[in-house]
Amino acid sequence: MANNQIRKDLNKILNIKSEVSRSRPVKGLIKKEAFCKFLENYKYANDRTLMLKQDFQVDFVHYEEVFVLAIEALIEVAFNKKQKQLIEWWLYEKWNTGNIDEVLQIQHTETGEELPTDTPEQLWNLLQELK
Repeated sequence: MANNQIRKDLNKILNIKSEVSRSRPVKGLIKKEAFCKFLENYKYANDRTLMLKQDFQVDFVHYEEVFVLAIEALIEVAFNKKQKQLIEWWLYEKWNTGNIDEVLQIQHTETGEELPTDTPEQLWNLLQELK
């Protein structure tokens, strides 16, 4: 009954057809999405900084250093030591081999199997195993 009234009020105020749901997204999914968005944006910013330095000899490293330190401090607060090391590897080493066709991969120490880490989602899944 209350849902119907809320829906009617929203439809009237916003002049749209809507549905009301009481379910909320799972907390873990919200964290995963935020983490993936962060990684994609941070990697883009880092790549852009490196490209400006390499292609145009414009060095923003000293300007951006304070932001990088702040972000790294937040990573340290949110993740344990092994997770932090893996995130830093993904951001700073995996993609920066010097060869555009080469990307670093990691292998499981016991099985020798290559662990998927090409996307932020795959990295998130691996980080969950390191809790």
